[in-house]
Parts: sequence; C-alpha cells; structure tokens
Amino acid sequence: MKKLSFYLLILASMSLVSCDEDLTDIYAPGSQTEEIALQNFDDLNKLLNSSYANLFTREEIVFNAIFTDEASKGFANGGQGVNSEYVFFMFPSSTGPSSIWQSNYFALARINRILAKADEILANTPDTTTQERIKRVKAEALMLRAFAHLKVLSYFSTNMKDDNALAGILSDRVILTSETPVRSTNGAFYSLIHSDLDAAITLYSSLSSSVLPSATDRTNYVGIAFAKGLKARAYSYKGDYVNAEIWADDVINTSGIVLAPRLEYKRVFWSENEAANTEVIFRNRRTPIQNNQATNVHNGFGSLRPNASGAPWYEVSRALFNKLNTTGSTTLTGAQLSSQPDVRLHTVVSHTSTIDNNYQNNADFLNSDRLVLHKHGGNESGNTTWAVATQNGNNNSIKVMRISEMYLIKAEARAAAGDFVGAANAVQAIRAVRNNITVPTPVYNTAQDAWKGVLDERRIEFAFEGYRYVDLRRLASLAGVTLLDRDPMDYDGLSLPGANPNNLPLNSYKLTMPIPQSEINGNGGIQQNPGY
Repeated sequence: MKKLSFYLLILASMSLVSCDEDLTDIYAPGSQTEEIALQNFDDLNKLLNSSYANLFTREEIVFNAIFTDEASKGFANGGQGVNSEYVFFMFPSSTGPSSIWQSNYFALARINRILAKADEILANTPDTTTQERIKRVKAEALMLRAFAHLKVLSYFSTNMKDDNALAGILSDRVILTSETPVRSTNGAFYSLIHSDLDAAITLYSSLSSSVLPSATDRTNYVGIAFAKGLKARAYSYKGDYVNAEIWADDVINTSGIVLAPRLEYKRVFWSENEAANTEVIFRNRRTPIQNNQATNVHNGFGSLRPNASGAPWYEVSRALFNKLNTTGSTTLTGAQLSSQPDVRLHTVVSHTSTIDNNYQNNADFLNSDRLVLHKHGGNESGNTTWAVATQNGNNNSIKVMRISEMYLIKAEARAAAGDFVGAANAVQAIRAVRNNITVPTPVYNTAQDAWKGVLDERRIEFAFEGYRYVDLRRLASLAGVTLLDRDPMDYDGLSLPGANPNNLPLNSYKLTMPIPQSEINGNGGIQQNPGY
C-alpha cells in the first residue's frame, strides 16, 4: 500500500482524541524515521493518540444512514446526497468506501509502528511504572489493529462467513512504499484479529490498577471489555455463534456494565454524562476544541443544531419512524414524543419535529412531515441542543461499542441454535429497560422470525450509529428481507436515475464496497470487487 509510508502519515487527520490522560497531547509525525521519532513512552502514547484520531470518523455513520433506509431527504436539503448515495450510486471513487478504507489504513500505519517499537522501548525503560504504561499502549494498539481489520473485512469482503473470500490488505507490519501488496483472505484476517485480541487481553490483564483509566474515564479507552466484545462481534460476523455467544456472555456477566434505562439512555447520546458503568463499553471521545462542522457527527446531517431550526439536510426516514413508533399511534405530535413508552423514539426523533399522521396523502410531504434527527447531541425540550456547530462547543463522541450489542449478539446465537425463546429473551432484556411500560416478550415461531426480530431490533437500537449497511449484508437473507425498507414517500420529490430504483435489492453487488480508486491508482495489483 504505497500511501502508508511514514513521511506521508502527516496527511492524516490531526484530531485530538482519547488514549492519553492529556487529551490535547498528540503525535505529529513528519519526515523523521520512526527510529528517531519513537524513543520513549511519551512518543508511543502520542502516536497512539493520533491512531485513534484517524480510526474513527463520522463518514461511516453518515454513509450508513443515507445509503440504506435510516435517513430521508430533509426539508432544508440543498442537494446533499440525493443524487448520489441516497439513490445508491456507488463507485470506486465514492466518498463512503474511500473514507472507510483510508481512515483504517492510515491508522494501521501508525499502529504498526507502535507495535514494531514498543518491545524495544520497553526493554530500555528501567522504571517499572513506565514499563506498565508502555504495555498498556501496546495492548490498546493491538485492540485497535484488530478493530481496523474487522472494519475493513466487514465492508470490503464479498462474504464475511467464507474464509476463502478476499477481505482487504493484511496490515500486520509496517508496509514499505516499494511494496504493492494484494488482498488477503478472510481467514487470514480473522486469524490476526483473534491473535491480536488474545494477546491484548493477556497483556492488559497483567497491568496494575495504577496505570489503568479511572472509573470516570474508562469508556474513553479501549480495554478488556472492548477486546472481549470485539471477539464476540468478529465471531458473529464469521457466523461462528458458539464462540460469539461465549464472548458476549463474558462481557454481559463480568464487565459490570449494565443496560441504560430511560433517562440514562438519553444521556448517553445527548449530554454524555450517564451513570458510571452504564451502557457504553467504548466511546471515541471528541473534545470541544475539535468542534468543526466538517467533522462533527451532528453536522453530518444538518448545518447547525440537531433540531428543526438547525437546517437539517437529512431527516429520519418515514419507514424508520414507523418502526420506532412501537405503539402505532396515528395522532402523534412532536411535543408528545418524549412521553412515548420506548425511549428510543424520542432519542432519535426531535420534539421539534412536525409529524404528519396522514403523510401518504399530502402533496407537500417534504414540508408537512418533518422528522428531525437529534440522536447526536439533542435535548429534552426547547431549542438549546447540547451539540452545537460553534467552535469549542459540545461535540458528541462516537459510540463504538455498547453493551446492548452483546445482548443482540446473544440473540443471534440463540437464533442460530434454534432456541427461539432464548433469542426472544435476549431481545426482551433490551426492550424491558428502554420502555416505561411493561412490553410483551416477542414470540418467534421460526428461524426466519427470530432473525427478522433481531434485525429489526438492531435497526431501532443502533439507528444512525453506523451499523445498518453491515447488518443488512450479514442478516438480511437469514431474515427473509430482500429489499431496503424505505417508505414510498421517502422518495418524494426526487429525480431518480434512469433505472428508477425505488429500492436496492439486497443481493446487489453494491452491498459490498468497491476498493477505492485512490488505492488502485497507487497499487495496480490490488483486486477490485465484482461489479465495479
């Protein structure tokens, strides 16, 4: 991968993120070699900071929402996305694939330099406390390397369950500018992912509490619970549900992290001050000085605040709103959303929304039915949202892993085992705490029912968090789902391209991303995915 030379790393984002007690302390590599630049713990730690900065971006969240069935055209849309991602245009030069590929490989270039130097620096460090800090950096780097490889595999492999299918370029070492590596198989990727996570768990478990993050900072760093959760996620992507359930159960039973009830759930997404050990396994924290319209999650969907006066380019799709409206009420107003039983409805959809309960018959649907997104930095009432576009204002973190995912992986495992009651109970564990009324446990009579139930619950639980595209790739066929779930009105007022695709068949080649054109330009030997 020619773009991954050390001197070009300066082109990567210089955001300020988690992974350092001082979150403003980053590493800015220039033209020096790593032998000169990486001399001690501080150097390693700064480079780890910048690895976090490159690894997590809002583009994945925005792509998932617009390309699938989470978002629809907003009443303030000025052309954003409606002639490209929203109508399923996908090319090697498209923003989504390029952003996901580059952010992961830029981060991997840094991570591999940490791992290449950590042991040498450790051997030359006499202070035992600093030795432990170096070990922590190494453990976190191993977890991040596993995360990046799983991310690449989940978008660019044609079949996540096939060990022989191609994934991406295996980046288990520093790749030189003279090399033109080809893609490796899923099997090689999974082997590295689990090897890295096993090593990280062993190393992290050996550390004394004095070098670990405090209880209030714990969610801002990858750690044991994240590593175990990532193993559960990787096994579920592979379809190895025996192991997926083992690791999901481990996180549920030993991490001490509990599902968020109604009030705490809103705090996770709006004010980020939920109670300790509640819901979040790892968040990629973003500081106020990072607040920038070009990178904020909430500004991926509108230009100002996440409410009706914030000029939303995209809204919550009608189809998703109907799923979130679990009571099926046909008389809802925006002001009533906060009193609805399922907290996820109001967490996703703003009280400043204008709801047209007869939307199918309104010729001015775009203006009469304004379903405003405020999951990222919204608020309970009024117009003063927590997140703002102002520099140094509140800026939402990216929720990379939550405990609810472990329950839903368990539900998948139970469905795979033919235990439909067990699958329903795992789903019900989430529903019971998200609602302020007693809700009935779902009943699944067939395997397809169970898979469909899990897929639907994941759609509600992880809406606008960057899961939907991969969830459809891996679960749609099991759930008997063949098309995206877009309401016909979600296409209202659009000039659709020649094929007039009212929906995207879920067996389309576009449910696998193309290798970006920028990568092909630098490495002519890399294999492109079918259809592109």
